Amino acid sequence: MTPTLAPGRRVVVVGGGITGLTAGYRLAIDHPDIDVTVLEASARPGGNLHTGPLDDPALDGLPVDAGADAFLVRVPWALDLCVELDLDDELVSPSARRASLWLDGALWPIPSPNVLGVPLDPDTVAVGLLEPADLDLLDGDGVATVPLVEAATLGTHADGTRDDVSVGAAVRACVGDQVFERLVDPLLGGINAGLADDLSCATMAPQLLAAALSSEGLLAGLRRAMAGSDPTAPVFHAPAGGMGRLVEALATALGHRLHTGEPVTGLTRGTGNGWLVDTPTGTYATDAVILAVPAHVAATLVAPHSDGAGSVLAGWRHASVALATIAYDRTDLEVPADQSGFLVGRGEGLLMTACSFAGSKWAHLDHPERTLLRVSCGRIDDERPTGLSDDELVTALRADLATTLGIEAPPTAVRLGRFSDSLVQFPVGHADRIAELDRLLEGATPGLLVAGTVRTGVGIPACIRSGTEAAEGAAVAATN
Repeated sequence: MTPTLAPGRRVVVVGGGITGLTAGYRLAIDHPDIDVTVLEASARPGGNLHTGPLDDPALDGLPVDAGADAFLVRVPWALDLCVELDLDDELVSPSARRASLWLDGALWPIPSPNVLGVPLDPDTVAVGLLEPADLDLLDGDGVATVPLVEAATLGTHADGTRDDVSVGAAVRACVGDQVFERLVDPLLGGINAGLADDLSCATMAPQLLAAALSSEGLLAGLRRAMAGSDPTAPVFHAPAGGMGRLVEALATALGHRLHTGEPVTGLTRGTGNGWLVDTPTGTYATDAVILAVPAHVAATLVAPHSDGAGSVLAGWRHASVALATIAYDRTDLEVPADQSGFLVGRGEGLLMTACSFAGSKWAHLDHPERTLLRVSCGRIDDERPTGLSDDELVTALRADLATTLGIEAPPTAVRLGRFSDSLVQFPVGHADRIAELDRLLEGATPGLLVAGTVRTGVGIPACIRSGTEAAEGAAVAATN
């Protein structure tokens, strides 16, 4: 095929999820002299972000997210982008701020205030949720009982490495095993569908690690950090029309630069530091390439040009998860209006990992005739959902709902989404591994950048940050 050439500088973004859309948008807005093209293999952009109606006439086309339904406000990237795209007037916050845990066959309130599940006031812990000895630990400052790392503070050392321990190691050493296993692991392990005993604290919970490594102790550090915060301030935001609104706004801004239904089949080196991006419809000649795809997908494209970088990318483990959106007649199921849902402890024997009360969480989804639930399942150490058919999986999740909420009536609508190998796992030393990947890419594949969840996290803000940083890197590479 004849390469598709363009005058001036050019960047091709591979992948039209939120990371790739952000990278393309930032290049188009911040570097208008660069010709940018975003290539998405599927028929629609957005990747795992998708909003649509359920098959229930009573809901009258009500848009409900099929993937992530909110973004964190305490980090700036998603909120700033929404403001820039004129979506700020559409943003809403959860109307219910309380949540529960399913432990020991019952629902327990999550203590508040807390930081990522660590209670800051032992008096807010329900009687019986923790043993007396663990409550006593919460009365103190949370100074680690064993050295966590040799360094006294979190930072980067002369050799380029960073202090890091697992989330489990940090929390267990400071406030005991029960706080970790019954409160922190269901939350942080649930977010990443992972084992919090194996997850990098520097990546998943840097505020926990900084406090745990401080001389004042984990609890004292977290309490001090929380002292100046507003407890009524929103923690999450989302467009009232669903996260699909962010995808639509980015796609509209990109216009003709976004190509859907165009998978990338290979990369070859062009002249100088340039690249040729092969697709079934043609070949794009470009000065720089951003791979905004999952790490294991990027590995297949990178490996022919750098065995080392390909091996690093292929080495990350990924969890497969599923999310069922289930509607019930409101006469069959009512859920507490002040509760956003509940998390499920790892040892409870249920398939589900969490249940969100969509109508309680979001006022715009509070329907007079229907109760909407979003039920998650799948962990890195629980692959049972992948072995079940769609019908079997829905049946199993309905059985879990009967156990936890007592609902046995048939639902009025069900939508099941499967997200295979979607949640990258962040092992201890993750930041050092990313630094190694970047060194390998810079040495062997100049002009080729890897972006996405593998860098700093699976949340929407982290993806937007990654896309933004990759766009700046690509702009520099395209100039050199």
